[in-house]
Amino acid sequence: LSGTPTAAGSFSFTITATDVNGCPGSRSYSLPPACPVVVVSPAAPAAAIVGVPYSQTMSGSGGTAPYTFAITSGTLPAGLVFNTATGAITGTATTVNGAGASVAFQATDNFGCVGTRTVTLQVCPVITMSPASLPTPIVGTAYSQAVSTSGGVSPYVFSITSGALPVWASLNAGTGVISGTPDNTTSATFTMSAVDANGCEATTNYTLAPSCPTITVNPLTPATPTLGVAYTQTFTAAGGTAPYVFAVSNGLLPSGLTLNTSTGVVSGTPTSISAASFTIRATDDYGCQGARSYNVTPACPAISLTPSLLPGATVGVSYSHTVMGTGGVSPYGYVISS
Repeated sequence: LSGTPTAAGSFSFTITATDVNGCPGSRSYSLPPACPVVVVSPAAPAAAIVGVPYSQTMSGSGGTAPYTFAITSGTLPAGLVFNTATGAITGTATTVNGAGASVAFQATDNFGCVGTRTVTLQVCPVITMSPASLPTPIVGTAYSQAVSTSGGVSPYVFSITSGALPVWASLNAGTGVISGTPDNTTSATFTMSAVDANGCEATTNYTLAPSCPTITVNPLTPATPTLGVAYTQTFTAAGGTAPYVFAVSNGLLPSGLTLNTSTGVVSGTPTSISAASFTIRATDDYGCQGARSYNVTPACPAISLTPSLLPGATVGVSYSHTVMGTGGVSPYGYVISS
């Protein structure tokens, strides 16, 4: 006994079996084909937005296609129409309906089997989220930005529906405030949702791309070293987050001077008056950098000769007097320059 049932109901029949000698035996049967479970989908149709073209298709499954559809109770929101052949709900809703309208949809399959589902069709207002884009966070500086909404019914619940906030940031679901302190420049793209008291939703795509602060290396002009004289100059940084690490990123310090990378102090005793060009770079606690270039030429010390006046000489008398240099680095060499 085989085939494909095409109708539900109760069917009674008798089957007789006759053996090779013509002897029969019979039994009566009742076979009641049952309808499959026909499921109408979706369980929660998308909400319509007032003034925005809408399209949602109700479908049937579990039975045998094709299906026909009907509304068995309730009424579609104003501006929407239902196609009983395709199950499509289309049109442009004209009125917000708050918590929504209850509508029962029926799907009938090719053999008359029926499934029904009652759903809520909601028409939401246009909800706007502001700002359209988020201000740029600054690494190392506390960040706080509220996302506000208008057009719906308070209170709103905020959430991240796709992507993710940066690891340093958090979202207050009740106020829509994104806050935290950036510790890197890695950008993050995410979708933020605001759901109003009636379940109406608005979403906006945002990107948070922290940038480094402007880090300034000081002083503008360092003190001039003097050849052969102990020298100390402290370079500092401002605008980032301490502590800073200092480095000579380009060129060379004057001969005889060195940089303490932790304190920014350049010290030593210059050994040459050759000009030196170099760049001091400061890297803050979060890896943000600032730099300044310098040109420094060590100066000669002030060298004076003593005495300021020589004693007079006497004709015919042996003369000897020593002229001495002071203020520089011995030994000195002496010449008559004019």
